[in-house]
Parts: sequence; structure tokens; C-alpha cells
Amino acid sequence: MREQQRQTQEQPYEPSEAERNAFGQMQARLIALLLRHHEGAFRRLFALREHTTPALDLIGHYRDLGVLFHLADALFEDILPRITRRLSFEAPHEHALEEPPTRGRVDWERTLDAALDDWPGEPPLLFRTRLRRRDFATPPNLLAVATLIEYRRAIEHLLWTERTTIGAEALRHPLNAIAERCRRELAFPQFAGLRARAEAILAGADGGVEALEERVRERLAPGGNAAYQDLLIWREQFRALQLLHRATAPADQTTLGVDPRRDNYLYQLWILFELADLLIQRGCLEELVIHNGRLRLVFHWGDGPERCRYELLHDQAVPEPAARWSADRSGLPVPGIRPDYYLRRSDPPPQRIEHAGTISWHEPGVIWDAKYYRERDRLGAPAAPIKRMLADLALLGLTHGALLFAFLRESAEPAAPTDPIATPPVDAWERAAPEGYRIAPLPGYDQPLNPDQQIAILRLLPGGDAAIAALRERLGALLDEAHARLRRPRVPRCHGIFLDTLSAAEATWLRDRYGAALDDDPADLLVCPKPHIGPWRIDLVSRTRHCCQDARVCQIIGDPERRKPVRPPRSAEELLRELQELFSGRASLDDTEVSAIAQQVEHLTRRFAELSGAYRRIDIYYNRLRDLGMHRTLDRLAQPERESLALALFLVEQLDSVGAADYSAPAIHVSSVLELEVKRRVYACPGLVSEIANPRNQTLGRLAFLRLKPWLFDGDWERILAHVARCWDGHVDADDPDFVADFDQFVNVLNTIARIRNRAAHTDMVPRHDYGELQRLALQGGPLRVGVLNALLLAWRDR
Repeated sequence: MREQQRQTQEQPYEPSEAERNAFGQMQARLIALLLRHHEGAFRRLFALREHTTPALDLIGHYRDLGVLFHLADALFEDILPRITRRLSFEAPHEHALEEPPTRGRVDWERTLDAALDDWPGEPPLLFRTRLRRRDFATPPNLLAVATLIEYRRAIEHLLWTERTTIGAEALRHPLNAIAERCRRELAFPQFAGLRARAEAILAGADGGVEALEERVRERLAPGGNAAYQDLLIWREQFRALQLLHRATAPADQTTLGVDPRRDNYLYQLWILFELADLLIQRGCLEELVIHNGRLRLVFHWGDGPERCRYELLHDQAVPEPAARWSADRSGLPVPGIRPDYYLRRSDPPPQRIEHAGTISWHEPGVIWDAKYYRERDRLGAPAAPIKRMLADLALLGLTHGALLFAFLRESAEPAAPTDPIATPPVDAWERAAPEGYRIAPLPGYDQPLNPDQQIAILRLLPGGDAAIAALRERLGALLDEAHARLRRPRVPRCHGIFLDTLSAAEATWLRDRYGAALDDDPADLLVCPKPHIGPWRIDLVSRTRHCCQDARVCQIIGDPERRKPVRPPRSAEELLRELQELFSGRASLDDTEVSAIAQQVEHLTRRFAELSGAYRRIDIYYNRLRDLGMHRTLDRLAQPERESLALALFLVEQLDSVGAADYSAPAIHVSSVLELEVKRRVYACPGLVSEIANPRNQTLGRLAFLRLKPWLFDGDWERILAHVARCWDGHVDADDPDFVADFDQFVNVLNTIARIRNRAAHTDMVPRHDYGELQRLALQGGPLRVGVLNALLLAWRDR
């Protein structure tokens, strides 16, 4: 038995007819695609060379796909110039009877003898001459002309096929330049007179072109023009490779099945350029880049608002993979991952989590692998590439990959599933690719696997023109599926949900993702879903130790606007505790960050008002605001601003009930409403050009800084003053018509309120007395008599 196995292994593999046909079709189709879309890539990747680089040597055993252009260069740049410089010719001697002046050399002896016989005593009027003329209708020259005609016909045949495929675009085909060069060479005077005879020989006259070649070999002599010998060699190469006729490879020139890696590389290139052809046909390809032998496609896919820009890398390491691995010993390597194709979204740019210069998460892409294996008797794909892709997905932290096979045998009838849970739904990919299937973890079982990991297995068999439509449909289905997975950016957001405090207090065995005990305050424990990684990823974290601090489990640590989650308060004590949590750890903040905290405080207050039922009796607080001096202005505010002021009074009431020492939250509510109204009026000045034009920089304290250093803002302070002068009417006190509120005083009061608001957003407490002063300046009195908010609402006149 072992002897039989050994003999079987020693026998050379003989490709099947289907494999031969597919291999020849693939090479011929790749030639057409390269010449159609990227002549430079054709030359760099497939040009004949004596010394090839390792990357180019991957296809060394195939029929050289660069022969078409290589033969063109050899013919036009080397052989034909040497032929035309030393054309072969024949010089036969011919006797003629000429009148003077004669062309030939006069044979005086014969001329005088004839003259004496015919006209004795008279000088001769006709001369007997010997002519030596050059005849270029030699077999070598006829072979050169026949070669140009044959070469041009073959190219025009290929171009005609291209016209039927891509229409008028074929007029820009690089082969047109070769055909035009043939026509120019045939116009050479010595060649032009031989065309009719050469065409007759190609049609079979005088034994045909094979007999002509034999006559050329017979005439070759040492010391003659070696270009004719090179022309014979050129014709042998042209005839042996037969690329223009898209013939299959001879048995002794193919390595199909001997070294699958070489077949795979050719198969990968074919798929890549078929994909480029599809993208060009749909008007989606933006760039085809070749750098150091590596290829990259840049294209867009999708329609309308869901249109995205993508990048497909071929045979390159995945940049910034979603998963990172390390060895437990320093210096030991980690397995490298280099898929055949890596597809990622480039616009909108992929999201990532970065902290302290380290990328802890990167939005994943999709990988494809192409395998040109032999035909198999067994059903389905081989196990080895599937296992490798599973390993690649794990090492890269990806969830989806596709395996593309040239030969994939399918059963006639799909096998009935053994588990009803395992029956996959029929989707667009399966309708477009009936010969493919999927591999995914079987749901319904407690498996330590990524549940949304999936491998699509698809058959892409090279074929003739009739198979191109089906091939494009399958490639489009692959892109559609990848687009459905990648089109929506996975934006990291905080989705923390607090645990029930009683249950968390009893579960003393809780641990985080890395095994550390969670012995914190039970009120600080929460579950942290991470849908940007997957719907299955949920961490158990501590707000005190993990949130916005630990990059291993916090998904927003790299976000400049990150905020810790807050527990919805159900009592005044819980509200006070959550407010203290918001204000903790913020010793140094700019105006923009203060505004962000103010929004979070307002959100927390509104949530508490909803839970406590304050919204059902909010009219009570509206009446209190009118009593505080807003009887003329409250209804000029929009509904959200009126609610925010009412919630400030509600917060003061709640904080008073528990004897709180910090009134930062109501101070933020009042100042935020004031800031919003200033934005709507003062900062609405047209023509702002400096950084103040950005709404994020339009804060309460910025007006005083503008006034203090106007030269830093490119004239924006002067523009604001002119804008205010057109809209400001300072008669705001109905009891004193002579009083005029000054805009400069308005800026001073705003600056005072901004200082209190900034203290409120930092760790400093705002005592009850300071909040009362802020409320008085904003709503009741101060230098503007009616409060700065009332003054703004009453003084502003829209022009």
C-alpha cells in the first residue's frame, strides 16, 4: 500500500480539461483587462526580464503574460530598425538598348558592331548597355512585411473583440498604438511595394508563410544581417505563445496544480482587475495605485447619503488592526497577517479609540482570500483555507471574511439542516451567488466564540465572455455585502446602564473583564454595552475606576467631549450625589468644556424632573419666574429656555430641602439660558471672521475678552459694536423712561455671571448666597436695574 502511495505521489499531476480551460481563459482575460485599464501595470508586473524580482518571479513558470508588449518593443525598437538599415536585396545584370543619356554601363564593343552593321560610317544613335538594379523582393524582406501584416491583423482582431465588449472606449486601447506602428512600418517605401505579394503568401501562395520562412533560413549566411535571424526567433515566440488567439497553454508550459501559490497570485490579480473593470463600468473607480509591486483600488460604492469611499489593498498587511497581540516574552514575534484583499472604508474615515498615543480599538474592515486550487471530488471548500481565515479573523479582530475559489463543487440538493436554529436566511448575496455558502458559529449553544463571525465561501471560475456577466453579478454582491457591513460608521458612545444597587451589593464575586474584583461602591457599578465592537460585547465596569480612565474597557476615553455616565436620580439626595459626580475632577476647563458640562447638568435635571413629576406642575415655577421680574420677558423665550429657568427654581427647592452646600446646578441652568440668548442676538453679527465665528467659542466671558484685546480678533469687536448699535434700544425700565441700559455695562455683568458659572462647572462649590447674587444679576436687578437677561430681551430690536 505504501509503495502504491509513493508511486502515486511521484506521478506528475495532469490538469483536467476544465482546469486547462479556466487557466487559459484567466490569462487571456487578465491580458485584456491590463491592456484596457493599466498598460503601465501590465509592463511592470508582466514584462519579460532576465532577472526578475521575487515579487515578479511569482509567475515565472507561466506563459509570460508580458509577451505582447515585449514582442512589440523587440520588433519595432530592435529588429525592424536593423532590417531597414541593411535591407537584403538582389542585384541581377540586365542587357538593354537605350537612347542617350543611358542608365546603364555602355558595352562599346557590341554598340559599335551594331552601328557598323546598320549605319556604316554614322555615329551610333542607340547604345547597348548593361544594367545592375536592386530588387528588394527577397524572401527575408517578404517575411518582414508578412510579419507586420500578420501582427497587425491579430491585434485588430483583439481590438474588435474589445469594441464589442466596451464600445467606443476601445479606441483608446493601448493596442491601437501597436496597430498604428504596424501601419507606419508598412508604409516604408521598400516595404510598400511588397505588401500585395506578402498578402498573397499569407493567403497560401507559393507554399504559404511556412515555406517562406524555410527559404529565409536557407539564405541566411554568416556575416549577413542578423536581424533576419532575430525575426525568425520573434515569430517562433509569437507562434508558440499564441496569446492573441487566447489559446490554452501547452501541457509542458503550465504548472497548474504543481505550486498553488503561483496559481493563487495569478488568480488574485485576475479578480482584482475584474473588480476594477466592474467599478469602471459603473463609474465608481477613482484610482488604481501600484507602488512597489503592491496594488490598491480606491473607489466609491452606494447611492445617495449612504455612498461611501473605500480602499481595497492587495497582498498587504492590515494597517491598524482592530485586535493586537503580543508574546509573553520580549522579542518573540507575533504571527503576521497579510490577507489577499483587505477592504476598509476611507470616507467617512474609520473610527478609532486612541489614548496616550495608543490605539486601543480601530473600526474593522473585511478580508477576502482567493484560492486557485485543483478540482475536488469532495463537496465544499478545503478545510485548510477555512481554518486559516478563522485564525486571521481572530488575530485581526474582524467578524467577516470571504473565501473565493476557482473550483468549488456543490451538491445538487442542499442538505437538510440538523438543527432548525442553524437554517440561514436567504439574502441578496445567496441569490446572486447560488454556488456559495456561509460558515458561522451555530446559534443556540453556549459557545466561547464570537457569535457574529462569519465566512462567506464563493465560487469565481474564470470563463469566456459569456461568464463575465455572472462574474460581475457575484463581485457586485460581494461589494454590496461589504458595504452593508461598513457603510455606517461605528461611532463609540457611552451606553452604560447602572446595576440595581441592592443586587450589586449582594454579588461580591463580580469581576471585570481582566479578572480584577469589583469591590467598589455598588452604586458605581454598571454594565457597559459596546455596539461598535458587536452586539454581544458587554463589560462590567466601575464608574470610579474604569469610566473615562481605563482604555481597555472604556470606549470613549479618546473623545475630547467624553463624560462619565450618570445614574438617573430618583430623590434629591441622589440628584445631589450625581451632580457632585459631574463636577468632580474638573480643576481646569476652558469655556467650551464648561458649556459641555452645562448641557450634561441640564440633561440630568430634566431627567430628574421627569422621574419626580415636576413637569406636571411646571406652571408653578413659571409664575414664580414672573414674580421675580420676568412678567414682561418670559413669554419671549422659547419653550426649552423657559423650562430650563423653571428647572433652576425646582433645583433650588430640592437642594434647599436636603440642606445642600453646592448650588452649581441651578447656577448653570440660569447662565446657560443667558448664554444661548446672547448667541442668538449679539453673536449673530454678520461677517465674523475670527475664531469667534465658531459657535463653540461664543461664550459669556468671551465678549469681555473681545473688548479687552480687540486686535486679536481681526476687527470682529468693531463689527459686533456696529451690529449692537443697530439693534440695541437701552430704554428697558418702564418705571424710569430716562434710564438707558448701556451695552458696556451689559458686558460687565455678563463677565461677572461667567465667573460664577465657571466656578460652578469646576470643583469649587457655589454657595447659596452666590447663586442668589447670580439670580439677582440675571433676572431682577444689578447695574441694568431689570437684570441682564431681561435687559437683553427688552433692549434688542430686530432691524
